[in-house]
Amino acid sequence: MYIYSKKSRRRMHAIPAAIALLAVTVLWLVSGSHQSHAAEILSAQQLAEWDQDCRGCEVDIQYDVLQGNVIRMASDDELSLSRRIKEQPDHPGLKWQWSVDSFVDGGKLIRLSVFLKETEDWPARTLHYVWDSNAESGAIETRSDFEHVLVVTGADARAEHWYSISRDLNADWSAIYNEAMPAIDHIEVGLGMPEEDAITGAFIDALTLSSLEPAERQQPAIAINE
Repeated sequence: MYIYSKKSRRRMHAIPAAIALLAVTVLWLVSGSHQSHAAEILSAQQLAEWDQDCRGCEVDIQYDVLQGNVIRMASDDELSLSRRIKEQPDHPGLKWQWSVDSFVDGGKLIRLSVFLKETEDWPARTLHYVWDSNAESGAIETRSDFEHVLVVTGADARAEHWYSISRDLNADWSAIYNEAMPAIDHIEVGLGMPEEDAITGAFIDALTLSSLEPAERQQPAIAINE
C-alpha cells in the first residue's frame, strides 16, 4: 500500500485549487472581452467608409467646440449615408450623438435607420430612430407591417444642442414584434425620411455598435450641453 507523504498531499490539494483559479481567470478574461466588445462605426475619421446617396446636399467634416470634428449634413433634397454590418453582436446596442440646426423645418429632421435581414416568414424590415420636432420622445409610429419609427429625440429637445442616444435593439424589437430580432443587414443615417425631400441640416458623431451588458440596456436620451 502506498502511503502519501505530506508533500504529496499538499500537491494533490493544490491541483484542484489551481484548476479552479485557472477557470476563474478564463471566465474573467472572456467576460472582460465581451464587455469591451464595442466598435465605433461612424465618426469624422470613418466617414469615407460609408456609401453616400447625396442629391442637392452637402456632407463634410466641421469642428464643434464641444465634440471636436463631427459630421455635418445639409440638404434641400435627399441625403443618406449607409454601411453594411458584417459582425453581428450578441445583444446589439447602438449609441450616438446628434444635433440639428435652429432654422430647420418641423417634423422628422434626422434619422438613424436599422435595416434587418429577411427571414423565412418575413421580408426585410426596418426600425427608424428619429429626431422629430413634432412628436413626443418615446412615440412609435407604424408606417407598415415592415417599417416602424421610434422617436428618440422629440419636441422637448432644442436645436443647436447635442443629445446622446443609447438604444437596446432587442428591447425595441420586442416591443413591436413577438419574436427574436433578425440579423442586421445595414445601417443608414439620413436627413428626413427615405424617399422624402428634407430641407434641413444636422450633425452626427460617435456612432457605436456594441454587444450590451445587462446594466447598459435601454438607456434614455441624455442632453450633453444643457
